[in-house]
Amino acid sequence: MRDFRPGDQEALRRLILDGLSERWGDAFDPAFNPDLDDFLANYLDHGAEVIVVEGPGGLVATGTLIPELPVAGRIVRMSVSATHRRQGLGRLVVNELVERARRRGMTELRVLTDTPWTSAVELYRACGFSHVLDDGIDSHFVMNLG
Repeated sequence: MRDFRPGDQEALRRLILDGLSERWGDAFDPAFNPDLDDFLANYLDHGAEVIVVEGPGGLVATGTLIPELPVAGRIVRMSVSATHRRQGLGRLVVNELVERARRRGMTELRVLTDTPWTSAVELYRACGFSHVLDDGIDSHFVMNLG
């Protein structure tokens, strides 16, 4: 696991888009994700931390911690390649982002995922997040880092 490097841009974009395409199927349109075109400008330049996991052949997992308030953050753009799931990489990335949030003095960490994505819902529960809202479309989670 390591921090994002500018040379990772296209591989990172592809990793996330592949995961979204798998989840959304025919309804997926990559045009709805313009933030993925430039992680440096859209995330890192705004104080976010982007981590990646390399495996044989390239990037296999990622996650991003973005600051929302002086003491709160949000995990976004989590993705694990289909061929590397069920190996603990999602948990590894989430745990690293939680630790980075703590080091930054954040006291609350938030996550939103689509409710039908049961594997993501279960990942956040297993990592210690509290499920605070489910509107039938999105599941909202919070972790108190106090």
